Amino acid sequence: MEIVEQFVLGKTGDPQACEDAIVVTAAHAAVIDGATDLSGRTYAGRPGGWWAMAACRDAVLQLPPDADAHAAVEAMTSVLQARTGPGLTAAERPSAAVTVYSRARREIWQVGDVGFAYRGLPATVGQPRKLVDQIAASFRAAVVAAEVAAGTLTLDSAPEIDPGRLGARALISRQGALRNRIGPYGYAAIDGRPVPRPLVKVHPIPEDINELTLASDGYPLIGETLAASEAELAALLEKDPWCVAELAGTKGVGPGQLSFDDRAYLRIRI
Repeated sequence: MEIVEQFVLGKTGDPQACEDAIVVTAAHAAVIDGATDLSGRTYAGRPGGWWAMAACRDAVLQLPPDADAHAAVEAMTSVLQARTGPGLTAAERPSAAVTVYSRARREIWQVGDVGFAYRGLPATVGQPRKLVDQIAASFRAAVVAAEVAAGTLTLDSAPEIDPGRLGARALISRQGALRNRIGPYGYAAIDGRPVPRPLVKVHPIPEDINELTLASDGYPLIGETLAASEAELAALLEKDPWCVAELAGTKGVGPGQLSFDDRAYLRIRI
C-alpha cells in the first residue's frame, strides 16, 4: 500500500481547529471526519468533533492487521467511550464518520458519510449522504430563498448570521438522537455507543482495481486526483458560496472561512 497523494485542510485554515484526519499504517488507511458539535461542550479544551476524530485515529493506529469491519468499529467505539464516559445523551455525544481500507481483507469499511472512489464506481455508491442531512439542507435552502424573495437578504456576501442555518438548527441539534438507530432517518457514526451491524457498510474492492481514494464530505466530488477534486470544489464554491444550490448543505461558507467544511483527501495504490 503506497500513498500517492494526501491533503488535509480545515475550513478556517487553522490546522489546530481541523476535525478531519488521515491515518495510514502498513495494514489500514482511513479518513476520519469529526462531526461539528453544537452542544458547546469541550473535552480537555477541544470541541467534540476533534475529540471523536482523535479517538478514532488512535484506535485505527492500533488495529490488528487481520481485524474485520466490526472489530474495527468496536475498537473505535471503545476508545471514544473511554474518553467521554457516561452521562451524555445521544444528541450530546461527540461523533465522527470514518471510512477505512483494510489491506489484508481488501475491503472498504464505511461508518457514515466519508466517501471513497475507484475507477468505474458510481458516486452514489461511494459518496452516500444521509437522509436527515438532505432534509436539513433543503429546509435551510428554502429559508434562504424566502429571505431573498422577501428582500431581507442577498446572496452577494455571507452575513454574520445565516437565517437558513438558524432555521435548520432545530433538526440539526436534535439529529444525534437518530444516530446509530435503524430506521428511515437513522445513520451511523462512531459516538461511543454500539453501531448496529447493518449500518456498517462493507465494500469488497474488485481485483482489477489498483488505486483507491478516500475523502471526507468536504469534497462534493471525489476526483481522480487531488488537483481535480480541488478544482471542482473551487468552481462550486465560486458559483454557490451559500451552499444552497449545487452545494446544498446544512451550512455555507462563513465569514473568514475557506470552505463550508474541513476536508481530507487520500489516494493510495493498493
